[in-house]
Amino acid sequence: MEKLQAAIEIARKKREAERGDNPPPPDNPQPPEGLAGPGSAQPAFPAPPGDTDALWQALPETGLDRAALIRSRILSQNASQESTPFDVLRTKILYHMRQNGWRRLAVTSPLPECGKTTTAVNLALALGRQPELRSMLFDFDLRAPSVSDKLGLPQPPSIAPLLRGERTFADHGQRVGPNLALALSGVPETDPTRLLMADTTRNTLARIQADYAPDIMIFDLPSILIGDDARAFLQHVDCALILARADQTRYGDFDSCEREVGEYTNVLGVVLNGYRHSEGKVDAVEGPERA
Repeated sequence: MEKLQAAIEIARKKREAERGDNPPPPDNPQPPEGLAGPGSAQPAFPAPPGDTDALWQALPETGLDRAALIRSRILSQNASQESTPFDVLRTKILYHMRQNGWRRLAVTSPLPECGKTTTAVNLALALGRQPELRSMLFDFDLRAPSVSDKLGLPQPPSIAPLLRGERTFADHGQRVGPNLALALSGVPETDPTRLLMADTTRNTLARIQADYAPDIMIFDLPSILIGDDARAFLQHVDCALILARADQTRYGDFDSCEREVGEYTNVLGVVLNGYRHSEGKVDAVEGPERA
C-alpha cells in the first residue's frame, strides 16, 4: 500500500517537471464561498435559466430503497458518518471543477473491481443533496451497465436509442429528488466503441447540456485497460477521476491508465479505494489526490 502511494507521488512529480505544470493546490484548500453546502452565500455554479425548471420537473421521479442501497455500498443518499468520505470527495471535485470551468466528469479505473461505479453513484447522490446544483449521472459502461443494479432499480431499456437521437432525454431519463437526473442502461451493447465515437452521441450530449443546464455531468466509463471503449469517449469530457484499489492495483497498471487518460482529457485526481488503516478500519474513498 505504502509503495503504491510513494510510486504515485514520484510519478506525479516527474510528470509535473516534464510538463512544467504548476504545483498542485494546498492539501486543504479552502473552498470558495458558496461551495460547501447549506448556508453558503452563493451557489457553486451559476444558476440555470428558469425555463429549465419545467424540463427537470417533467422527468419521472424514482424512489430508492435504502436497504438495497446499503447492500450495494451506496451510502451517500443521506448525510451520515458513512457518507463522509464521499462528501469530502464531492467538495474537492466541485472545487477543482469550478476553478477550471469544467462540467463533464468521467469516472474510470485501470481494471475492473476498483469500485468506480460504486464511487460514481455515491458521488452523484452526494451531489444530489446540494440544493443549489443540478447533476446528471450517465451509465456509459455499455458492455456491462450496472448503475441501475447499484441503485436497486428495475432493469432500464438500452441507452443506445437516446445516444443515436432516436429517443429524447425526457423519454429516457429519470430523476432522483429535485436535482439529480439519471441516464441508465440495462442492455449490454456488442459494439459500444462505435456508438461512443459517433457524432450522434456528441450531439445528443450537447443538446442535453443545453436544454437541462446541469452543473455537473458524471459518466461512469469502463476500465481503461480492458478495451478501447473509454478511450473512445474521453475526448468528450473535461476531466476524469481514476479509481485505484489499494489491495490489488499494480503501479504499472495505474501508470498506464493515468497516461492513457491524460492523452485525451485532464486527470482530475486519483481515488485510492480499499485502504486499510492500522486499526483495521476500511476507508471507502481516499482522495482525490493529484497523480
